[in-house]
Amino acid sequence: MLTRLLSAVLIVLGSGLAMTDSNLLSAADDEVFAPMSSEKARSQTLDWAAGQGLKDRALIDSIGKLWAPGELQKRPTEIHKLAIRTFSLANPAADELVKQCQFGILAAPSSPLLESDANDDFFTSNLLAYVGTFLTQAEFFDEALAIFEKTKPQRLIDPASYFFHKAVCEHRLLKAKEGLATLKQLLENTSDVPVRYSTVADLMKSDLEKLKEKSLDEVARMMSDVERRLKLGRGGAKVQKTEEEIVSRLDELIKKLEQQQQQQSQSQSGNGQGIPEGAPDSIIKGSTAPGEIDERDIGGKAGWGALPPKQQTKARNLIDRELPPHYRNAIEQYLRKLAARPETRSR
Repeated sequence: MLTRLLSAVLIVLGSGLAMTDSNLLSAADDEVFAPMSSEKARSQTLDWAAGQGLKDRALIDSIGKLWAPGELQKRPTEIHKLAIRTFSLANPAADELVKQCQFGILAAPSSPLLESDANDDFFTSNLLAYVGTFLTQAEFFDEALAIFEKTKPQRLIDPASYFFHKAVCEHRLLKAKEGLATLKQLLENTSDVPVRYSTVADLMKSDLEKLKEKSLDEVARMMSDVERRLKLGRGGAKVQKTEEEIVSRLDELIKKLEQQQQQQSQSQSGNGQGIPEGAPDSIIKGSTAPGEIDERDIGGKAGWGALPPKQQTKARNLIDRELPPHYRNAIEQYLRKLAARPETRSR
């Protein structure tokens, strides 16, 4: 009965061409992805709905209206949303999962649909892509990436959105190698990529290519990620390990900074600015005054917060030169916390 009703809907609306294996571009062939046409998306979605055992005629009519010809002149992102709306109407579990995807959540959505691979690939992949995109926008990057890994981009209505949001997760989690591979797929092997995606993707690509391990930039990003996780209520072993690594890397950077300052000071004293050879110990050559100087306070046992004001200024200038503006405040706040720690190191 349901099949006949949906068939009637298809006749009225204009039957769409069913997707065949020959129409499907796969990563195994040439790794090129194109958005699914609205006609194919409609055919795939209504074929899926026909297998859901629906009996409510009003519900079937509602699904048919979603795919009226006037609704199909839309971008792939909007066509994808029509499919998600259809999934919600026809499948209670899908509807519950979609309802969980609301901003302000404190935990990632959960559903058997996210774990099962027994469902139709078209339904599962497009539903996973929807949830993964939401999680990316809600800054649940780890969970989003795990979901994206289960998604089959060959079956997606909107593969460009999938690759873009997957790359965002990898970028934010400092997965440079994986992120560059995903961005390459998006920028070089995906057709009809929206300008808003390609523009940001180019920026992410340039950013990941310049990212250096154990740099101030990387440390600042690690700090930002810890703050994100704490905001989501996650202060477990993974966060604590990252915090320890941040402190360790900051200590290394501070030591390098102090060594550079010491080398600069030694270079200046050996460049005609110190006491010439053969001059009296207490008299600078050419001067009648004693060569007495105040002992320089270099901050006790070491540490950023203990540096003299002039040296703090030099260090801040180093940060200003090497970091984008949005990282500077995070570095400043973190270093102030570091300065407040009890002194445990010796010179």
